[in-house]
Amino acid sequence: MICDKKYLINRFSKALYENRGAIFVGSGISKESCGVDWYGLLQPFSENLGIQIKRDDELPLIAQYIVNLYAGNRGPLINEIIRCLNKEYALNIYHQALTLTRISTIWTTNYDTLLEKAFRNFDLVVKNNDGAISRPVLKHQIELIKMHGCISSSPQNELVITQEDYEDFLVNRPATAKRLENDLSTKSFLFIGYSYRDPNLRNIMVEARRLCQRATQEHFMVLDRIKGNKKNKEEEKRQLLWCKDLRRFGINCVLIDHYDELKEVLFEVSSKSRGNTVYCTGSHKVSDPMAREIGKRLANIKNIVLHSGQSSGIGSDVVASFTEECIERKMDITERLHTFPNPYAANPDFSDNPKLIPELKRLRAKLFNATQVVVVFDGGIGTSVEFEIARAFKCKIIPVAQKETEFMKQILGDREISDFLEQVDKDYFEKAKRFCVKTEDVISCIEKILHR
Repeated sequence: MICDKKYLINRFSKALYENRGAIFVGSGISKESCGVDWYGLLQPFSENLGIQIKRDDELPLIAQYIVNLYAGNRGPLINEIIRCLNKEYALNIYHQALTLTRISTIWTTNYDTLLEKAFRNFDLVVKNNDGAISRPVLKHQIELIKMHGCISSSPQNELVITQEDYEDFLVNRPATAKRLENDLSTKSFLFIGYSYRDPNLRNIMVEARRLCQRATQEHFMVLDRIKGNKKNKEEEKRQLLWCKDLRRFGINCVLIDHYDELKEVLFEVSSKSRGNTVYCTGSHKVSDPMAREIGKRLANIKNIVLHSGQSSGIGSDVVASFTEECIERKMDITERLHTFPNPYAANPDFSDNPKLIPELKRLRAKLFNATQVVVVFDGGIGTSVEFEIARAFKCKIIPVAQKETEFMKQILGDREISDFLEQVDKDYFEKAKRFCVKTEDVISCIEKILHR
């Protein structure tokens, strides 16, 4: 079935927030960095085979022909793959979007190590063989399952490359197959970096049908649309029929006209995967009645989760009034308030110590990577640092512009922030530019962002 981007974003991000989502990454994501895909890896052998390799060929079968050509020796093919992939490639925008997403499980058919590089600052557990599948993963860790092996750490005979490897997958990798069955049955998947007629995708779907039959969750796939013209009108129709056939496996397809749209989808998913979460930052040394008003109003908005950074001043005001309101109205505070430890809370002066800023950024990373909306009051060095971290993690930032200060002018002067505010809540943006924002304006802006 063909679905629209908004449906995918809302449904899949909700699954991620509820820890029942996973992302399946194909070679199209790596190609943006290394410039080569599965088809490109096999091209150097075209002349020796005496055929012209085409993109819609059964590429695992072509790989089998190459191995057969060398009397069953996988060395030449593996060495060519190593030569192409085992280099220092720059990460791309898709990798950035993935690292900003609330994700616990990533599957990939890629052999390269770009995902490992992207998540190098996270606690990543890589599983590239059957023996590793059963290793436990802690709640804060991210699991990367490389179902076809890894070019830098898997023995040559363990890489899934040829037709024979695909045929024997259930026999050679039973634990991986069982895990795939479990995840397809219990998690919602987003497939990215795969193309129409992609052999890796085709084989995954065959395994899915064998393992799960029709007992799967709702899955999604983003595909480049085949443009209709006289030459490829039939291919366009074939793609639509293929997308409809994927419904047998519970997969909804989103067709895009340009891969920039994938970037937009991934960043929206990354933001919304954090749920209806709000964090308020500001001066650690002063209080503000408006902060207390905002805390109270947030408590009365259904499904909003407030994040506490254990900060004094503005942050403490918001959390205190939020907590009081929840208690008075007999709400379950454990579901509404999530606390992120802050060793700097022991002394408010720590947050304004320039020497401690690098460590503050490291400690606050987890908080901002889990927060969708950050409400920013005026403040000192610590608040400025938290604003920078929030911006780096692509949080949706709402400046509480009550009076004209250099800090507020800096935030409003940020093109990315101002463009977003003008798009989501133009009235708020106009009031912020006049530095006359009130409590109801902030609450309205939060609701518009969370429900857009």
